[in-house]
Amino acid sequence: MKRFRLLLALLLFPCWAALSAPARADVFVVVHRDSPLRELTPSQVSDLYLGRSRSLPGSEAILVIERGQDSSLRASFFRLLNGMSLKQINAYWARLQFSGQVLPPPNFGDSKLLLAAIRSNRLAIGYIDASEADDSVSVVLRLRDTQ
Repeated sequence: MKRFRLLLALLLFPCWAALSAPARADVFVVVHRDSPLRELTPSQVSDLYLGRSRSLPGSEAILVIERGQDSSLRASFFRLLNGMSLKQINAYWARLQFSGQVLPPPNFGDSKLLLAAIRSNRLAIGYIDASEADDSVSVVLRLRDTQ
Protein backbone atom coordinates (compact mmCIF):
# COMPACT_ATOMS: atom_id res chain seq x y z
CA MET A 1 0.00 0.00 0.00
CA LYS A 2 2.86 2.40 0.80
CA ARG A 3 4.41 1.68 -2.60
CA PHE A 4 1.12 2.45 -4.29
CA ARG A 5 0.81 5.80 -2.49
CA LEU A 6 4.41 6.67 -3.31
CA LEU A 7 3.91 5.78 -6.96
CA LEU A 8 0.67 7.77 -7.08
CA ALA A 9 2.35 10.77 -5.47
CA LEU A 10 5.23 10.62 -7.96
CA LEU A 11 2.81 10.42 -10.87
CA LEU A 12 0.59 13.25 -9.66
CA PHE A 13 3.35 15.63 -8.51
CA PRO A 14 4.01 17.12 -11.99
CA CYS A 15 0.28 17.82 -12.39
CA TRP A 16 0.05 19.44 -8.97
CA ALA A 17 3.20 21.49 -9.59
CA ALA A 18 1.84 22.77 -12.90
CA LEU A 19 -1.47 23.77 -11.31
CA SER A 20 0.13 25.53 -8.37
CA ALA A 21 2.71 27.45 -10.41
CA PRO A 22 1.89 31.09 -11.11
CA ALA A 23 0.26 31.56 -14.48
CA ARG A 24 2.56 32.95 -17.13
CA ALA A 25 1.06 34.69 -20.06
CA ASP A 26 2.16 37.24 -22.56
CA VAL A 27 0.06 40.38 -22.46
CA PHE A 28 -0.90 42.40 -25.54
CA VAL A 29 -1.76 46.08 -25.39
CA VAL A 30 -4.42 46.59 -28.05
CA VAL A 31 -6.27 49.41 -29.77
CA HIS A 32 -9.09 49.71 -32.30
CA ARG A 33 -7.90 48.43 -35.66
CA ASP A 34 -8.52 51.89 -37.18
CA SER A 35 -6.64 53.70 -34.44
CA PRO A 36 -3.87 56.07 -35.52
CA LEU A 37 -1.62 54.34 -32.96
CA ARG A 38 0.56 51.62 -34.48
CA GLU A 39 3.29 50.99 -31.91
CA LEU A 40 3.86 52.17 -28.35
CA THR A 41 6.79 51.93 -25.99
CA PRO A 42 6.43 50.49 -22.49
CA SER A 43 7.08 53.99 -21.15
CA GLN A 44 4.20 55.49 -23.16
CA VAL A 45 1.81 52.74 -22.04
CA SER A 46 2.95 53.12 -18.43
CA ASP A 47 2.30 56.87 -18.56
CA LEU A 48 -1.21 56.26 -19.91
CA TYR A 49 -2.04 53.60 -17.31
CA LEU A 50 -0.61 55.61 -14.42
CA GLY A 51 -2.57 58.72 -15.37
CA ARG A 52 0.56 60.70 -16.23
CA SER A 53 -0.68 61.40 -19.74
CA ARG A 54 -4.06 61.34 -21.44
CA SER A 55 -2.84 61.47 -25.03
CA LEU A 56 0.26 60.81 -27.08
CA PRO A 57 2.02 63.20 -29.44
CA GLY A 58 -0.02 63.56 -32.60
CA SER A 59 -3.13 61.88 -31.19
CA GLU A 60 -6.38 62.87 -29.55
CA ALA A 61 -7.25 62.03 -25.96
CA ILE A 62 -7.05 58.27 -25.43
CA LEU A 63 -9.64 56.27 -23.50
CA VAL A 64 -7.65 53.99 -21.21
CA ILE A 65 -9.54 50.85 -20.24
CA GLU A 66 -8.43 48.89 -17.18
CA ARG A 67 -9.04 45.32 -16.01
CA GLY A 68 -10.65 44.32 -12.72
CA GLN A 69 -8.74 45.68 -9.73
CA ASP A 70 -7.51 42.29 -8.49
CA SER A 71 -7.38 40.31 -11.74
CA SER A 72 -4.40 38.07 -12.40
CA LEU A 73 -4.03 39.60 -15.87
CA ARG A 74 -3.77 43.07 -14.30
CA ALA A 75 -1.08 41.73 -11.98
CA SER A 76 0.85 40.31 -14.94
CA PHE A 77 0.40 43.50 -16.96
CA PHE A 78 1.87 45.84 -14.34
CA ARG A 79 4.60 43.38 -13.36
CA LEU A 80 5.73 43.06 -16.98
CA LEU A 81 5.21 46.74 -17.83
CA ASN A 82 6.98 48.46 -14.96
CA GLY A 83 7.66 45.94 -12.20
CA MET A 84 4.79 47.08 -9.97
CA SER A 85 2.76 44.64 -7.89
CA LEU A 86 -1.02 44.86 -7.53
CA LYS A 87 -0.53 46.14 -4.00
CA GLN A 88 1.72 48.94 -5.28
CA ILE A 89 -0.55 49.92 -8.16
CA ASN A 90 -3.68 49.89 -5.97
CA ALA A 91 -1.90 52.07 -3.38
CA TYR A 92 -0.73 54.41 -6.15
CA TRP A 93 -4.28 54.93 -7.41
CA ALA A 94 -5.65 55.26 -3.88
CA ARG A 95 -3.22 58.15 -3.24
CA LEU A 96 -4.15 59.86 -6.51
CA GLN A 97 -7.87 59.49 -5.84
CA PHE A 98 -7.51 60.79 -2.29
CA SER A 99 -5.63 63.85 -3.51
CA GLY A 100 -8.29 64.45 -6.17
CA GLN A 101 -5.69 64.66 -8.92
CA VAL A 102 -6.83 61.95 -11.32
CA LEU A 103 -9.52 59.30 -11.48
CA PRO A 104 -8.46 55.75 -12.38
CA PRO A 105 -9.46 54.34 -15.77
CA PRO A 106 -12.81 52.53 -16.01
CA ASN A 107 -12.63 48.83 -15.13
CA PHE A 108 -13.75 46.03 -17.39
CA GLY A 109 -13.33 42.70 -15.62
CA ASP A 110 -14.40 40.62 -18.59
CA SER A 111 -12.27 40.35 -21.74
CA LYS A 112 -15.31 40.26 -24.00
CA LEU A 113 -16.60 43.56 -22.60
CA LEU A 114 -13.16 45.14 -22.83
CA LEU A 115 -12.72 44.06 -26.45
CA ALA A 116 -16.24 45.26 -27.31
CA ALA A 117 -15.40 48.68 -25.82
CA ILE A 118 -12.19 48.88 -27.84
CA ARG A 119 -13.95 47.80 -31.05
CA SER A 120 -16.54 50.55 -30.55
CA ASN A 121 -14.09 53.41 -29.86
CA ARG A 122 -11.13 54.04 -32.13
CA LEU A 123 -9.38 56.00 -29.36
CA ALA A 124 -9.60 53.24 -26.73
CA ILE A 125 -6.67 51.23 -25.43
CA GLY A 126 -6.65 48.12 -23.27
CA TYR A 127 -4.70 44.96 -22.56
CA ILE A 128 -5.60 41.33 -23.03
CA ASP A 129 -4.06 37.92 -22.69
CA ALA A 130 -2.17 37.16 -25.90
CA SER A 131 -4.47 34.20 -26.58
CA GLU A 132 -7.48 36.54 -26.86
CA ALA A 133 -6.10 38.66 -29.71
CA ASP A 134 -7.91 38.61 -33.04
CA ASP A 135 -7.96 40.75 -36.18
CA SER A 136 -10.59 43.13 -34.80
CA VAL A 137 -7.91 44.93 -32.77
CA SER A 138 -4.32 46.04 -33.40
CA VAL A 139 -1.50 45.06 -31.06
CA VAL A 140 0.64 48.10 -30.22
CA LEU A 141 2.83 46.52 -27.52
CA ARG A 142 3.72 42.93 -26.62
CA LEU A 143 4.78 42.27 -23.05
CA ARG A 144 6.54 38.91 -22.95
CA ASP A 145 6.54 36.86 -19.77
CA THR A 146 9.94 35.22 -19.53
CA GLN A 147 9.69 33.87 -15.99
